[in-house]
Amino acid sequence: MTSRYVAEMKTINRTIDVKYLRTFSQVAKHKSFTAAAESLFMTQPAVSQHIKKIESVIGASIFDRKDGFGLTKHGKVLLEYADQTMSMYEKLFEDLERVDIKEQVNIAIADSFSQALVERVISEFRLLNNTDLSISGFSSDAPPNLQDYDLIFSFSRLSDENGKSYQLNTANYVVAHNSCIDPRECYPERIVYCHTLNKTFVQEMLTQQGIDLCRVKSWMTTSSSRLMKSELNTLGTVVICPRWSIHGANCRTITLRQQANMYVWCNDEIVLELDQHALRRKICMALSNES
Repeated sequence: MTSRYVAEMKTINRTIDVKYLRTFSQVAKHKSFTAAAESLFMTQPAVSQHIKKIESVIGASIFDRKDGFGLTKHGKVLLEYADQTMSMYEKLFEDLERVDIKEQVNIAIADSFSQALVERVISEFRLLNNTDLSISGFSSDAPPNLQDYDLIFSFSRLSDENGKSYQLNTANYVVAHNSCIDPRECYPERIVYCHTLNKTFVQEMLTQQGIDLCRVKSWMTTSSSRLMKSELNTLGTVVICPRWSIHGANCRTITLRQQANMYVWCNDEIVLELDQHALRRKICMALSNES
């Protein structure tokens, strides 16, 4: 019989039951067989028997009999691994219980983003197993409470409190108009612009594009993608917004050099899950294709 075979046989036979490790951990913690027995709802003789079985398996004492309940060198090594084992054991059952429990991910999306983009984001989250989605929209006038959501898609970078913001995408602003009319060849009467811009800046951009504003009767600012698309159906109306706000609309556009950023804020708990499924990268790619 080779020495390697003997060593392998010893390794196979030297296993310690988890319940013995739990008992040892409690004795080391309370420094008392009686207190450990009470904490484990066991008898003191049963606790003593568990300790003897451990010492029999490892072939060494784990408590220094001369020092009461002081640990020997073997005991100190064993305690370190016992604590790790108990921690992993508890996590195992937590994860097993979590398998059958559906988690809800609460997502808030700025209403400046078109429905097409919202649907693209939602489709990526379907990759998460045992997960229900709750989707809410919000306007710039009523920003969402960070504590109520797991992810928030917005135009601006939100606070890193209890989470972190990431830039997802960048899109150019566009001058959008009815497909039948070029605003540079007529006189628009109504200007609708995204809430991220101010009126003076919009006037300058339109003038630079050769659009005459002398007959403009009304100006309106909004954060609603749905409203921007609706206004495009009105003759004489020009809409200035990021390209993704009117994605899918039947209109003509003039691309501006000014850009808007899209951010996502994630709470601390969901960041790891997103990275495990590479969802942040996939969402970035999806939005790049859509914007």
